[in-house]
Amino acid sequence: MELRQLHYFVEVAKFEHMTKASEQLHVAQSAISRQITNLEDELGVALFNRMGRNLHLSKIGELYLAQVKIALNELNKATNIVSEYANPEIGTVKIGFPTSLATNLVPKLISSFRRQYPDVNYQFVEGSNKELNENLLSGNLDLTFFSPLPEQTTLVDTFTFFEEKLKLVVPKNHPLNRRTTINLVDLKNEKFVFFPETFSLYTDIINACESVGFKPDIIFQSADLHTINGLVEAGLGIAILPEIILADAHSNDSHILTIENPSLTRTVGIGFTLQRRLSPSEQLFKDFLINHYTSEREVL
Repeated sequence: MELRQLHYFVEVAKFEHMTKASEQLHVAQSAISRQITNLEDELGVALFNRMGRNLHLSKIGELYLAQVKIALNELNKATNIVSEYANPEIGTVKIGFPTSLATNLVPKLISSFRRQYPDVNYQFVEGSNKELNENLLSGNLDLTFFSPLPEQTTLVDTFTFFEEKLKLVVPKNHPLNRRTTINLVDLKNEKFVFFPETFSLYTDIINACESVGFKPDIIFQSADLHTINGLVEAGLGIAILPEIILADAHSNDSHILTIENPSLTRTVGIGFTLQRRLSPSEQLFKDFLINHYTSEREVL
């Protein structure tokens, strides 16, 4: 088994077509086809089901692909670790983050980090908490921002930056626009703009509403928190959003209220794998983040 066979296999699996994989790899189609056949012969199984010129992964091919991706990712990280060992300040940080931190917190922290380490490169993975956690467990990520932070396990450790409030945002012409605070139960008859079910915020807010006796009437859902805020500004409903999102809004078309009884909050921080060693550059970034927020607490 050769490393190039595995690279060819991943590309063919992605396109499910030899010609497209050949164009992507800039390798003759016959050479790719021959290497895939050699790989299947060595393994003793068919990785693809052939249907004319099209290919579809077999069941065993799907299982093999998942493990090959992990192996190639680990080999790539091993290469990076060797090259970064002498100078982690010129390596690459691969980091994940949820949508809610994409326009404020993450850019500010990276900007601050770059002032100290301008030659570090970055690869970003954006997704829901569930997706980011799966990336950590699979090895695609070793370090990711989270909000809210998941529970610590034997596989993943976390560090909390801070806790922020979730607040209510209503259209400017809403009856609540003269108030500054609201009890959660008072929202039982409202129409909500919400997140997809895959978001941790969806579950947290649903649970909070049910704890005071009602289930939100959801009329719109979006994975983009700024889109949610825009739908509220357009008068299409109300929403409960993190402070960090609303801090960017500064709109005259909406009004923000503090939620009481109960107060809703979420944690913001990072999670990192305990299964593997961080690359030198990622360790540098992790230490920077922890020192940054540890220093802030000491000032407070």
